[in-house]
Amino acid sequence: MKTLFKTFALAAIASLAITGCIKHEPYGHHTDYEGGQGGHGGGGKTEEKLVLNERSDWSVRYVGREDWVNDDSTVEQVEHFKFSYNGKGYYIVRMVTKQDYEDVYKKDAAAFFQYEAESLLADAKADGVNFWQYTDEVFDAKITDIYFNRLRSNTWIAFMIELDTSGKVTGNYAEAAFTLQQEVASDAFKKWLGDWRVSNGLVGYDLTISSIDNNFIYAIDGWERGAAVSFQMDQEYVEGEFWAANGFLYIVSQYLGSYEDTDFGYGMVDELFMGNIYDSNGLTVITDEGLDLAVMVPTGQDTAELQAMEVTLKTDSGDYTTPFYSMQYYMWAQKTGEWHPYNANAGLVKLPLTMTRLAGTRAGGLAPAKQRTATKASIHHSQPKAGQSARKSVAKKAVRLN
Repeated sequence: MKTLFKTFALAAIASLAITGCIKHEPYGHHTDYEGGQGGHGGGGKTEEKLVLNERSDWSVRYVGREDWVNDDSTVEQVEHFKFSYNGKGYYIVRMVTKQDYEDVYKKDAAAFFQYEAESLLADAKADGVNFWQYTDEVFDAKITDIYFNRLRSNTWIAFMIELDTSGKVTGNYAEAAFTLQQEVASDAFKKWLGDWRVSNGLVGYDLTISSIDNNFIYAIDGWERGAAVSFQMDQEYVEGEFWAANGFLYIVSQYLGSYEDTDFGYGMVDELFMGNIYDSNGLTVITDEGLDLAVMVPTGQDTAELQAMEVTLKTDSGDYTTPFYSMQYYMWAQKTGEWHPYNANAGLVKLPLTMTRLAGTRAGGLAPAKQRTATKASIHHSQPKAGQSARKSVAKKAVRLN
């Protein structure tokens, strides 16, 4: 068995959601943050230290959590912020938990701001656009109200960071701290808590579902454990998201942590939970994070079905939509860039799966010692087109497995 020492993402707090994907993104990302002056992996280069200037004439204010009604009449909750900016350039908004800002980023605002700006410019260059064309992430003085996807219960710091017209950090900024308290669990949320057997009739897992953040995030223990797999993922859990609009529980593709692999000899690896598609050429892992992979849908008082979500693949020959075939734990080798499953046969456990609650297992409370770092917040994008679901996955990256 592996000994897992997780080093969670020291991540940019990316606010761009995947194109066309209107959803929450509560999970940490695995892009490495490299603190200290010099910014984004600068190869040892040194830069003149940024002089910070907190502007008293600018303001950041958390208004509150509000309902957002989509065109398909579904309702989701968003975080409403008001900003006052009197500069002549642009501003971006980044949020980080107070604990992460102190422990992970070492309160180094200058390096953090520069890293964020450099990451934004690098993304724009890769996409062949100017940074200010990211109009759902880069704002000017005319934009005063911004809605973010729901955030986890925690104490957060929201930073307004000024960029000049070339995308460079000026050092001018404003900030505000705010605390989101955990809600009382609703009856609809509590219906998923407890122990469940998921099975296709041949292969099954016993899952324990507990609450991490009431009415929002679950911990799901038990995937890839038991007689069906050779490598027991007994130190792992997957996070699931409650969608109040329909009472369903969604599982998304997610980063879990990084560690030095001694079981397979791959060196430093990122550990992720990802979805697969299957076609005439074999199994393909879709490597985007934050995609809806599967959804738990009630079929009775103590029964449900774990159904596949669809994903739209963007290819050179056009876009096509297909359901996820399966989902499983993966390692991504940082040195070689290769993807490796912990259990190859787990990718053949085809969705959908039936779910049956195990007798006497209605559970409550928080999942102990299972809070992952939550340093990611995403802008709430515009509403979907009429008739489209508010939960729609669009993938850009896929890797064929041999």
